Amino acid sequence: MTIALPVLKQVPSPNYTPVAIAHDLVILHMMEGGYAGSVAWLCRPTTRASAHLCMRKDGGEDTQLAPLNFKAWAECDFNGKGVSIEIEGFTAQGMSEVTMRAAALRTAWLLRFYGIPCQYARGGQGRGYCMHHDLGAAGGGHVDICALDSPTWTTLEGYIKEAYDAFGDGPLPPWALHGLPAPHQIALPPPVAPEPSHGGAPRAQPDDATAHATPSGYPLGSRADVQWRLRKVGANPQLGVTNTDNGATHAALGTFQRAYGLPVTNELNPATWAALEAATAKAV
Repeated sequence: MTIALPVLKQVPSPNYTPVAIAHDLVILHMMEGGYAGSVAWLCRPTTRASAHLCMRKDGGEDTQLAPLNFKAWAECDFNGKGVSIEIEGFTAQGMSEVTMRAAALRTAWLLRFYGIPCQYARGGQGRGYCMHHDLGAAGGGHVDICALDSPTWTTLEGYIKEAYDAFGDGPLPPWALHGLPAPHQIALPPPVAPEPSHGGAPRAQPDDATAHATPSGYPLGSRADVQWRLRKVGANPQLGVTNTDNGATHAALGTFQRAYGLPVTNELNPATWAALEAATAKAV
């Protein structure tokens, strides 16, 4: 049986710590917001929050913000224990069957990929899957995706088991990236107003830092990294590294493309990225 998963958009957030995590848990969240707006917010360097994966509620698109082998800033003290999935929507509004089945499919893929048992890890203890609500104060004190022992969770558990069995023990279809994306896979965050989830609460631990092995100190190809590089080559219009308006970033990319004899698309395509990286490889 062939199971198709959507291709992920790779939109690196600066908000993860490049240290290896344990793959004991798959932790499900509600965004408490819309898909594009939440992705945009989780990519802002000042939020101190992110996730590994973000899922559109219809299951038709996913965005990966952090490599699955590194620590995303999603559950405070539980950040180093597993992979986080943010699901579009609001806890108070519940989830449709389409959304639950899509979330179950992604959860099952991760369970199979990392050899995690297909079982509910109540309270975030042991190995398996759980929700943000399970983690209590240590996980940030949030109560998504639903009430403990609710019918919604029981239904979702059934869908996870169904998807897990459907994958079987054979090769998994390609989907999320364990490590860093290649430059040609990188996209900028959506050009929409950021939507802070959980009241804008940070989810990093006090010692978490954004230091990465790039000249900018931000993840390779993230919006912050791109903005920093554009500033180094004399961005016009001028940019702030925490700029949340992609319009200015795209305009600066167009100026850079003209200066370097590239087709002017105002987008971060492979040729533009290669030229920008080369122009700033030794920048300090």
